[in-house]
Amino acid sequence: MLTRSIRFVVTLLMVGFSAVLAQAVLPPPPPPPTTADVVYGQLGSFTTNFPNQGGLGANSLHDPDGLAVDSSGNLYVSDQQNSRVLYYPAGSTTATRVYGQMGSFTCCGGNNGGISANSLNGPYGIALDSNGNLYVADYGNNRVLYYPAGSTTATRVYGQGGSFTTNTTNNGGISANSLDLPTAVALDSSGNLYVADQYNNRVLFYPSGSTTATRVYGQGGSFSTGGANKGGISANSLAFPTGLAVDSSGNLYVADGNNSRVLFYLSGSTTATGVYGQLGSFTTGTANNGGVSANSLENPAGLTLDSSNNLYVADAYNNRVLFYLSGSTTATRVYGQGGSFTSSTGNNGGISATSLNQPWAVALDSSGNFYVADLENNRVLMYPPTTTPGIYGPVNGSTLTGNSAPFWWAGYPGATA
Repeated sequence: MLTRSIRFVVTLLMVGFSAVLAQAVLPPPPPPPTTADVVYGQLGSFTTNFPNQGGLGANSLHDPDGLAVDSSGNLYVSDQQNSRVLYYPAGSTTATRVYGQMGSFTCCGGNNGGISANSLNGPYGIALDSNGNLYVADYGNNRVLYYPAGSTTATRVYGQGGSFTTNTTNNGGISANSLDLPTAVALDSSGNLYVADQYNNRVLFYPSGSTTATRVYGQGGSFSTGGANKGGISANSLAFPTGLAVDSSGNLYVADGNNSRVLFYLSGSTTATGVYGQLGSFTTGTANNGGVSANSLENPAGLTLDSSNNLYVADAYNNRVLFYLSGSTTATRVYGQGGSFTSSTGNNGGISATSLNQPWAVALDSSGNFYVADLENNRVLMYPPTTTPGIYGPVNGSTLTGNSAPFWWAGYPGATA
């Protein structure tokens, strides 16, 4: 009887506390920081932007334009003008592994040692699969290379008919096996590969393990054509695609660079059903349509998604990164313009931890840290996740990142902003 009474009292207290919370006006959680707290490539300085600051080495960068983070928080950076990819152990800004330069951190020539399974020539986008295997869009060599986890020698090549020693544009003619200056790669949860084949104005889909594409976006189903905006600007056309992302349901996002938009394709479909940057229109490709705003884009490049499918877009020529809540085509957060959605100046306010100058790639790690390849500043910036101290702080180590919040915050103002 006493136990039953105690349970009744506890229940009343819980109901009363819930009612108080429901009526309380609680402050919203703070937005994630738009000020970087770590910099790669400038010897720790947020106010310099020299190419290969301090000399070519394991700490320098020159036009970084690709990013990937593995499940342990180790960072990979595509260092384009140095024709290499660098690997940084989690927490370090000094690279300990190099792809493309025969193991040397002080060489920067394209195709060092000759065109091979160990060389790179101006690499762009990179991606990792669930096993830590690395894919590199080897832009200047018109190919994509596959490296087994931990190895700096590629064992598979896309775009050159199986050859590691050729780099011919559209080797063998435009086909399901050719590439012309690929810029981005992405993988779905089944290990299928997507490649942004930029100068063929298409995106190719390769089943896991195959180097022959079986699906094409942007060319009306044809593998033998490569013109920009085939059939006119539409939900089926592309003009120099530059970025890719795939969500947990297999839906595809494509940064359609010269059309200044991002297209959304339902899994398996080659006709877009959503558009960012063109005020809802699939038939326009105007840069900053309607003016620089939370709805406009100019030559978007890298894309990434968080665990809630919120989208980050490197809006390269507007010198900013935009954040969109899942399902919305209006950005609610901006990096690089001091919080303004209507300015687009490179290094607005001067080179700093809050400025950007042609950001080209974006990535997130499992802890919610956000990375931006700040191309023209020759650096990579890392922004920390949001944590809210005190009573509104993390619960059991959880943090407020993207659209995620501890269970007790749901429903309060700003919980999903």
